[in-house]
Amino acid sequence: MGMFVRVFDAQRNTYFKSEVYAVINGGWYEKRLVVFSSGDDRYFKFFDYLDKSNPTSPEALINTIVSSGFTYDPEWIFKQSSGPDKKLEDYEELLSSDIRFFEYIGCSWIYENRPLLAELLGGDAVSTKEYEHLMLAPNAHQLEGWHYVEEQQDVDFLLEQTGGFHDSVLKELSYVSGAFVDEKKSMYCTDSVRSVTMRFDSQWCRPIEMIFEGVVALNLRPCQDNYTSEIYKASLLLQNASIFFCDGMMDNIDKDYAGTWIESFSLRWRFCE
Repeated sequence: MGMFVRVFDAQRNTYFKSEVYAVINGGWYEKRLVVFSSGDDRYFKFFDYLDKSNPTSPEALINTIVSSGFTYDPEWIFKQSSGPDKKLEDYEELLSSDIRFFEYIGCSWIYENRPLLAELLGGDAVSTKEYEHLMLAPNAHQLEGWHYVEEQQDVDFLLEQTGGFHDSVLKELSYVSGAFVDEKKSMYCTDSVRSVTMRFDSQWCRPIEMIFEGVVALNLRPCQDNYTSEIYKASLLLQNASIFFCDGMMDNIDKDYAGTWIESFSLRWRFCE
């Protein structure tokens, strides 16, 4: 697996999650090849990485949830032309002059299928039907032994199993950014992981471990000296393919909530042994 992401589809005004099959170009011209569903069918399509409606401060339209370092994935290949104004040699005669294609990182079988990739580079959505045998298995990003929260039924199951976190306490919390400085003092300052692990003890169930991936924000509020930290009821809300969890009762997302809350693009959990 290379990368699992959340995508904003501006044309349909909706969010969805997908594996990434390729990344082309870079910087302002970067696009990522993902799979979206329409009815019962699935389609490949390149989506812009950046929102170009605000050139001075563009936001990412594709957010990383899980990444295994896709540029080093052994299943992927890397191709690069001599400059951003020159197309990759294999596709120079297939693409019109207005299509930029100067870098490719992704699945080799897509790059080698010239009619498929040329159609995708032209902006078309292509059915995945005849390529299913080459694609990643459903939920390829998911790890064995974990429950994943994707739909409302997953929320209901977690809250049922934990008694809504009633009479629970947050025992531990840790954050991994993905940024670091190596032994040569070179800095890698992209927060490529953005993962928060929370561990809860409860009087109603076994200890619970929750891992939030693609973290957007974390508001940690330990109890004050003259208060206690037990949870009466926690809330877990889904919106725009994102997750909002807090240690209080809430029907709608409220980021002004005075307690502990977290927003992320993915959540997996399990009972600790």
